[in-house]
Amino acid sequence: MFDFPITLYSQFLVALLGVIIFIKKRTFFINLLVLFLLTTFLVELLGWYLPKVGKTNFEVYHFYTVFQYVVIFFLYKRLLKDRKYFRLSYLLLFFLLVFWILAFFEKIYLHYMGIIGSLNVGFMVFLFLRELLLSNEIVNYKRLLPFWVSVGLLVFHLPAIPFFSFWSYMKNRDLLPILYSLIVLMNVIISFGLIWSSKKVEY
Repeated sequence: MFDFPITLYSQFLVALLGVIIFIKKRTFFINLLVLFLLTTFLVELLGWYLPKVGKTNFEVYHFYTVFQYVVIFFLYKRLLKDRKYFRLSYLLLFFLLVFWILAFFEKIYLHYMGIIGSLNVGFMVFLFLRELLLSNEIVNYKRLLPFWVSVGLLVFHLPAIPFFSFWSYMKNRDLLPILYSLIVLMNVIISFGLIWSSKKVEY
């Protein structure tokens, strides 16, 4: 029997729920979200398997990193009606792509990618939650899938900022279980949102 990490099980669960929702209802938000969830699960599965057969998984995770931040960017670009402050996200995404290219030559830039990417996700989530708070949809926020996705992303990416900031000072991997726990919590929250969200809401 395969000794899969708990993070992989949680990613499989949320991807499976996403596919079930996708079959029942297809919107731009759900299509992109399910693409993101499925890709995440497959990348994590491949990333777990490659070291088992003596191969490196750097390229897999490196390409996935830029993929996930670009997908999340387009998710919130679609969600937000007022994009006045969203311009900052373009700038952060640009720097993310610059560090992504530099990381091919020097892996220390991976930490900067994590910091900038998580900052951008946190910024976009706050813009969405602010807009939601000022709208009539706040009454039924518990039924909104984007709300639960946003909470899930926030739970992971906000703590990830200090984590990646101090990565170079860590002498061992004792704190990695914290990061893994946040991944599981994020997937649980998104899974709950996929189950709980109203079928009538258009995204």
